[in-house]
Amino acid sequence: MIVLALAVIGWAWLQQRSKDRDNAAAASCVEGTTTLNVTVDPDIATPVKAAADRFNATKPHVRDHCAQVSVNAQPSAAMIAAFTSNAAWDPKLGPQPALWIPESSRSVELMRVPGLIAGTPAPIALSPISLAVPDELRRALETAQVHWADLAKFQQGSLADIGLAPWGKLRLAVPSGDATLAVAAAVGSGVSGTDPLDENTAKSGQVISAISNLAAGAPPAKDTVSALTDLAAAPAANAPLHAIAATEQQIRARNGLTAFRPTGDGPVADYPAAQLTGAWVDQTENLAAGLFADFLRAPEQSKLFTDNGFGAAPPATARVPAKAALNQVQQVLAHPVLGVSATVLLDVSSSMATQDGTTTRLANAIAALQSTMTVMPPDFGLGVWTYAKNLDGDNASKVLTATAPLTDEQRTAIAQSLATVTASTSKPDRTYPTLEAAYKNAVSNYAANRTNSILLITDGPEDDSTVTGDQLLNAIAAATDPAHPVRVDIIVLGGGPGTQTLQTLTQRTGGSYTKVPAGNNLAFGTAVSQTLTTP
Repeated sequence: MIVLALAVIGWAWLQQRSKDRDNAAAASCVEGTTTLNVTVDPDIATPVKAAADRFNATKPHVRDHCAQVSVNAQPSAAMIAAFTSNAAWDPKLGPQPALWIPESSRSVELMRVPGLIAGTPAPIALSPISLAVPDELRRALETAQVHWADLAKFQQGSLADIGLAPWGKLRLAVPSGDATLAVAAAVGSGVSGTDPLDENTAKSGQVISAISNLAAGAPPAKDTVSALTDLAAAPAANAPLHAIAATEQQIRARNGLTAFRPTGDGPVADYPAAQLTGAWVDQTENLAAGLFADFLRAPEQSKLFTDNGFGAAPPATARVPAKAALNQVQQVLAHPVLGVSATVLLDVSSSMATQDGTTTRLANAIAALQSTMTVMPPDFGLGVWTYAKNLDGDNASKVLTATAPLTDEQRTAIAQSLATVTASTSKPDRTYPTLEAAYKNAVSNYAANRTNSILLITDGPEDDSTVTGDQLLNAIAAATDPAHPVRVDIIVLGGGPGTQTLQTLTQRTGGSYTKVPAGNNLAFGTAVSQTLTTP
C-alpha cells in the first residue's frame, strides 16, 4: 500500500510539473508570435483599432503563441468582390483576414461562399440606416409619417403632398453600397409586407416596380460619402440632391443634415464579426479570431464605440434578406424596370371555340386578359393582336390595339376591341409568322426602362404556314437586339400539343412556357396575370 501511495503521489507531481512547464512555455511564446489579420469597414475602423490596442496590451496567448491583432480598413464592397471572384487575392487589399467586420449582415450574405464563414457572425456595434436630409424636409416627412413604401412614390411624384410643393419630387441618390441596398430592400418589404424580403417576393412586379421607381432618374452620386458632402453643402429645395441613405453615425458627423427614419421596420448596420475559415487561416489564428471577437463585444469596449457615434453591440444579428433576394434588389437598382410593356397574341382559330366549362376557351382567355388589365398600373403597357389564318385579308394576324401605356383611353380601347373578338372558321393557324412579325415590331417600338414582352395564348399551335420552327428561331435570333431585349411568354391552353420550337423560344428570350388543362382553370388566370405584371 505504501508503494502504491508513493506511486500516486509521484504521478501527481509529474502531472503538475508538466502543467507548469506548459504554462511556462506558453508564457514565453515558445511557438513565436501569431498575427491575427482583421479587415474592417472604414466606417468602424477607429474604435476597432482602439480595441485592438487594448487587446494587444493584455499580451494574449493562444496555445503556445503570443497573439497580436493587426487591423486593416477596406471597403466592404471590395472585400465581397474579392472573395466571390475566384481570382487570386489582390495584395492591395492587405493580407487575407481571419476576421472580417463589414458594414452589415447584408454584406455577409452577399459574400456567402460555402465553407468560408464559421457559424453566424455576431454584431459588435449598431447604427440605424436612415435618410440624410435637410431639416425642413425631415420635419415635413415626419409630420406626414412617411413610410418606407412611400419613398418610391415621392421619388417619381411630388413632395407637394406633404406641403413642400417648391421642392418638386424627392431627389434621393442611390449610389451602390450597403445603405442604398438596405433602403431598397426596406421599400420592397414595405410594399409587399414580406420582411425580410425573400427571393420570390423580390422578383414580384410590385417590388420590382417600387425599387425601379427609386432608381430611375435618381440624382447621380459617386458614393455615399461624397453624396453626404454634396448634400451638406447645399441643403435646399432647389438643390440637385435632397437625400441620401446612410448610417445615423455618418449623418450625425455632417453639420446641416438630420436623419429621417421612415415609419415601419427599418434596416440597420450591425457590423458582424465574421470568422473566416479559408486555407490561409490556421487553427491558432482561428482561435485568436474568436477571442478578439468576444473581446470586441465585451461591455468594457462599449464606450469605444459609443464615443464614435455607434450604438453598443446588439444582442442578436439583424434579420436580413438572403443572398438571392439581395442580388435581385441589386440587379433592379442597376437596371430599373418601370413595369411591363406587353403585346398579347391571341389565337382565334376555330378550336378556341371549344367549350371550357360554361363558356369557350376564347371567352375564358378574353376574361383573363380583361381581369389582369384592371390590376395593371397605368405606367405598364399593353396591346392585343389576334391571329388565325387569313384573318385580315391575306394576313394571319390583326392588330386590335397597338401596345401603349395603360391610360384610361387605352384601357377603354382594349376592352372595346376584345368585346368584338370571335373565333375564326379556320382550324389551322399561322402562329410562327405572327410571332416573327410581333417580335420585330416589339424591337422596333421598344419601350425604354420597361420589360418588353410578347405573350402568346394558343390551344395549338396548328401552324400550316411555310415558316418552319428552325426558320422562326433563326429569324428571331437575327432580329434580336441586346440593347432592346424582348421576352416571349407562351401559354398553351386545353392540353394543346405545343411544340419544342415554342419552348426553345421562351428559353432563349428569358420567358416562361406554361401548359394549362383548360381556360376555366385557376392556373390559367394566374399564368396570364404573372406574365403581364412581372418585369
